[in-house]
Amino acid sequence: MKENIIKGALYLLAASFLFSSMQSASKALYYISSFERTFYFSAVAAVLFFLVCRYRKEPLSGKRPDLLFLRSFFGFVSTIFLFLSSTKDFPIANVSLLSSTSTIFALLAACIWLKEKMSKGQIVALILAFIGVVAILQPSAMGIELSAVYGLMGGMLAGMAYTVVRRLKDDASPYTMTFYFMAFSTLASLPIVIYQGFTPLHFKEIALLVFMGLCMSVAQLLLSYAYQYAPSTKISVYLYSQNLFAFLIGIVVFHEMPDFISICGGLILIAAGILNFYITMRADADAKAVTANEQS
Repeated sequence: MKENIIKGALYLLAASFLFSSMQSASKALYYISSFERTFYFSAVAAVLFFLVCRYRKEPLSGKRPDLLFLRSFFGFVSTIFLFLSSTKDFPIANVSLLSSTSTIFALLAACIWLKEKMSKGQIVALILAFIGVVAILQPSAMGIELSAVYGLMGGMLAGMAYTVVRRLKDDASPYTMTFYFMAFSTLASLPIVIYQGFTPLHFKEIALLVFMGLCMSVAQLLLSYAYQYAPSTKISVYLYSQNLFAFLIGIVVFHEMPDFISICGGLILIAAGILNFYITMRADADAKAVTANEQS
């Protein structure tokens, strides 16, 4: 079991690095519209996942097309907002941190939609997350930076998408869900891109867009493999390494350093996510123990 957990953690670390790399490529292409970036990288990922689904004999649609649509819609709009936040001047570390609020928004969505109860510890995590988000947004008399608002909206919608995934877990495989999501994003963004007009692409742009699609595809596959080796309650915390990777990439590639308040806010936000993770893990363990006692 220990070896499986280590393998699962390594897969998640690799996936986190690829997600950060994808965000970096998106930031480098800040001058291309969010819809166009989404169209190209989604098209690449959709083709790759189509081949994966065919190879694994996975269906291209699940038993609940309504939930697949919701998951894809929330994921698509979340991607647009996160790409909108990936501007030339907004630190990539802040984009990554705001996108990681998805775990907190998923908690809220589960309470509202799935009628799950929130423990006292989770309420504390929620308050900590709010403090962290405020520190990153840094509201002032002049308002809040638009890129930060976009990033927060991306995290919120991603959290809603993950809540739908929880409802879908018994009705569609991760491969089917990802193909549907990527195909939906390709088709949904195409009309807007046609209306806006395609940007002339050179080798650099084409290479980065293909790179984004490859990163997304491989990262999703690594996530699937990771959760085959170990349950999410034991390894999901390693996904927060994405923020560290983004921070390092921001320094090395873009020569940017978030200010002290943003760094403190990010640490508080990560602490809230880890606290929520451990509370959920303990609750699952207690529920299994109760079930075992009742059966015995």
